[in-house]
Formats: sequence, C-alpha cells, structure tokens
Amino acid sequence: MIAISRVGALLALTCSVGASRTAVESFDYIVIGAGTSGLVVANRLSEQSSVTVAVIEPGNDERNNANVTTTLFGAGLNTPVDWLYSTVKQSGAGNRAFDLHAGKAWGGTSAINGMTYIRGNVAEFDAWEQLGNPGWNWNSIFHYFKKSEKYTVPTDSQLAAGATFESRYHGFHGPLHVGYIPALENGSFAPVVRDTWAGLSVAHNPDLNSGSVRGYGMGPQTLDTKSNVRWDAARAYLHPAENRPNLKVLKGTVKRITWAAGKSEAGLLVADGVEVVTDDGESTVLRAKKEIVVSAGALRTPLVLEGSGIGNPRILKSLGVEPLVDLPGVGENLIEQPSHFLVFSGDLHDSSPSAYHSYVTAAELFGADLAAVEAATRASIPRWARAAADASGVRSLDICAIEKLLKIQHDLLFKHNVTAAEILLVIAPDNILASNYWALFPFSRGSVHLESADRINEPLVDPRIFLADFDLSTMMAAGRFAEKFWLSEPMKTKGSVMGPVVSGGLDAQWQAHLRDTVIANSHPTGTASMMSRALGGVVDPELRVYGTANVRVVDASVVPMQVSGHLTATLYGLAERASDIIKRTTH
Repeated sequence: MIAISRVGALLALTCSVGASRTAVESFDYIVIGAGTSGLVVANRLSEQSSVTVAVIEPGNDERNNANVTTTLFGAGLNTPVDWLYSTVKQSGAGNRAFDLHAGKAWGGTSAINGMTYIRGNVAEFDAWEQLGNPGWNWNSIFHYFKKSEKYTVPTDSQLAAGATFESRYHGFHGPLHVGYIPALENGSFAPVVRDTWAGLSVAHNPDLNSGSVRGYGMGPQTLDTKSNVRWDAARAYLHPAENRPNLKVLKGTVKRITWAAGKSEAGLLVADGVEVVTDDGESTVLRAKKEIVVSAGALRTPLVLEGSGIGNPRILKSLGVEPLVDLPGVGENLIEQPSHFLVFSGDLHDSSPSAYHSYVTAAELFGADLAAVEAATRASIPRWARAAADASGVRSLDICAIEKLLKIQHDLLFKHNVTAAEILLVIAPDNILASNYWALFPFSRGSVHLESADRINEPLVDPRIFLADFDLSTMMAAGRFAEKFWLSEPMKTKGSVMGPVVSGGLDAQWQAHLRDTVIANSHPTGTASMMSRALGGVVDPELRVYGTANVRVVDASVVPMQVSGHLTATLYGLAERASDIIKRTTH
C-alpha cells in the first residue's frame, strides 16, 4: 500500500484555512482542478523550485480505492468518485435526460474513464490553426504526446492476441504508463476480427497513434502493464511530485476568481486570487501572485468563469453576477458525441478480454450516397448554426461564426477524409460481445452554464443531441456498419444477437430506435474554446482568457472541435505544451 504523504496530509490544512476568514495563503500559481490537465500543469510548474503552486480540488486522494485502481472499465462510474451530471431533457432523443460521467478525485476523469490512449488524425489538429491558433497543429503537439508517454512494448503473447505498434510514434521515458492489460494473451479472436473486417474492406492499422486512426487496431491504455493498475494523472504526475515543498493540494471548490482593484497597463483584468468553499460551506480567499490556471473540465470551467464575471452579459446579469468581460463563447460550443451499443452473446471461451477500435470515414459509411450526403450537409449548415444560436440566445452576428466552425468540420469530413465514426468491438466476461459506436464529429452544438451563482456543482447542461440531423444519419450508418460486422463471416459463426437490433430495418425504424436508446459518450469539449475572439473563442493561442492578464484555461474546454481519438491522449499532450507556454510567457 502506498502511504498518503505530504500532499495527502495537506488536505487537512484546508479545514483550518476554510474556517478562518482572515488567514490568507498566497502562491505564485493556483491551479483550479486536480484533473487530467491540471495535474500535468501543477507538476511541470512546480519543477521550478523558485515558485509555489497550489491545486484546489473538491475530490479526494483515491489511490487506494479499488474502483479507481482497477483496469476494469466502469468500476468507478456511478460511485462517489463520479460527478454523474445530468443534462436537461433532450427533445431530439425521446425527451430523455442523459448522464454525463466525470471524475471527482485526484486525477479527475482519468480516474474513472476507459483508459484508452488514442490521439487522432493529423488534419484534425492542423485545423486548430484555421481557428486563429498559429502554432497549434499536429507537428507542434506530437513532441508533447511523446514527452508524456512511457510506452511498454507488447509481449509476444499480446502481439499474438492482436496488439501492434510502431516505435517511432511513441515516447518511452514520460510519466504516463501506456500499454496493454496482462490478461491479453490468447490470439484466437485476432484472426476472426482481421478476416471479418477484411471482408468489409476495413484495413488493419498497425498503430492508431501514428496520426491516422483509419482502419482497425487494438488501442493501448493508460495502465501499468506489470501491476495491472490504472495509471491516471495522479499516479503519473502528482504522486511523484507530492514531496516537493513548493506544491500543495488543497481540498475545496473554487467558486470564483477574485480581481485586483486596477487593470493592467494594457487595460486587462488582473486576477489576484480565488474564493474557495469547503465541504462544510465555509469560504476563504487564496491569493495568486502570478497566474491562475483553470482546469476544472469542459463542464465546470465555464461555471468558474461565469461566477467570476466572464461570459455572456445577458446570462451573467440573470445570475446576479456583474459582467466584467464580454465573452459570449463561455459555455457555448459544447460538443458531445452521441453513443450507442449493440450487444451479442458468443462462443469465445478461449479468448481473453480485449477491445478493437475501428475507425471509418464518411465515404465508408455512406458509400454510393456520399456525394448527396456531402451536398446536403453543406446546405444544412446555416440551418444548424441558426438553431444552435437560437437555442443559446446569442447575438445574430455569432451565427456567421458558428457557420464557419461547421464548414471547417465539414471540410475535415468530406475533403480531408478524416474518420467520421468509431466502432469499438469488445469481448467482455460471460461470453458478451458488443459494439459501442459513436459519431466522432457531430454538427450539433450545445451549452453548459451556471443555473445559479450559488450552485457551482450543478451545471445546466444541454448538449442538444441530434439538433443536427446529420448526427442521426451518421449514427444510423455506423450502427448498420457495426451490425454488418457481427453478421458477416467468419464472425457470424461466433455470436448471436442478444440485444435490441434493427436488423434490415427501414430508416424510420432505425431513427426511432436511436432516439429512444442513444446515450451520451461523456466526451465534452469546446466550452471555453481556443479560437479567435471573433469566432466565439474564450482563450487565445497562449490559452489566456481574453480580457484578462493572468488567467488561463487548460483542459478539454479549450479543445475547439472533437478529435477522432479518445480525449485522454489529447489532453496530456495539450497540457504538456501549455505548461511550457506558461513557463515561457509568465512574467
């Protein structure tokens, strides 16, 4: 058992700090949130012994929680380490409210997620530059992917079971362990997957982290391959640094950023601290001498900004918050992926638990209909942009900005041929076979805002699932593609349908089925996007919040578009690069 050392003991300090309204601690940097990105930043900044760093986190140290340490996906969901947010009812999905999972622990969502480590396609990262972010592209972030990674080469038995890799795309000396579960030993399923996908013209991808995810492959995970323990951000970045005298983790919830009386020479707001609320409701202010880094996640970072007077003035006034920076993009551009399952039973007693990720393009999904789908999608962009703007009540000028974002996404899908859907094939215990599939680039845009200035833990989340009908068409095509896999030889002889499948159904039947059973993927991005201010951006290319001198955001909220890979890999690379930017630009 690993003892809770200095940082763990410092959790108790919060109680004494919170109980006193006069005692004020100060730090050079305050990081809001001990999640995936926040802990990377805290670690890298505290490498400088001359500065002090505080991390404020409402969750606890869960290093000995079996639901966190296990590599069995789903163990931590719906437990006290899961915020388990609920959306408003979705009119496009059977008028149902959706659950959104997010980690409430040191490590944030990396403590409860599926641990998948897959980056995405080159063109998706290159598109960030088109959004007003010079220097943000695949080449600039690739170095940081490798910097964070400690890749473990698969064993011979894991290679026989389907794991493949190419060394040049991986890092071997970073803090984040990446590899395959020890139980991945039997190779009997690998040739069945290979031959079935080959019959459907889906090629094998030798390394899904190469900058192209097209095809199928077995993705690695963030785990220690020897101990079979989840390697979340706390194990990777906090535990090795917890004895640094200049780093503290304090338990509490940041309600708002506090501001200095005057502005900077450039007329920007200057943050001087944060108001922290403890579990018992007491509050205190911690001072920041240099910068504040908000890393509360895509569903909480907008709430911190709004509570601090940054956002859409109309929303802020309705909350009783004085508008200080007019940024209508705060909480907007929420992109959540619709997700669905097909479940089968099968005779695979000799195969170990495993997962294959299959990525397909719009051309593969729509086939002969591709040209018609491309044209219809392009023509629908103004309608979807207006629907998103009307739902959020933003100014009509912003409709043009939304249209531009959607056109860039359209070009990614239909001109750059990036992957449009992921189909995850899973062998689970008790002879369960499944496909979890989702649309990678939905055109629907939602929002997350404070519902009350006093309820920071209760976001008003509206992803607007299927607001854009393209998303429903993509899900329908992906579902049929996944179903075709299980019903094709040689896979067909291995399984039988167990769950509700609309085999051979008409479009209307598929659409009704999806609306009634779709779920959210819990991959939210975009709510404090790194984009030009004219496009509705919230942070600049140095991740500094527009209108402020010393507040930055580093988490999934700044990712302006979805990526084909799983968010975890992108967030580690982004946070590593952000840390260097902060070190370079802090005065």
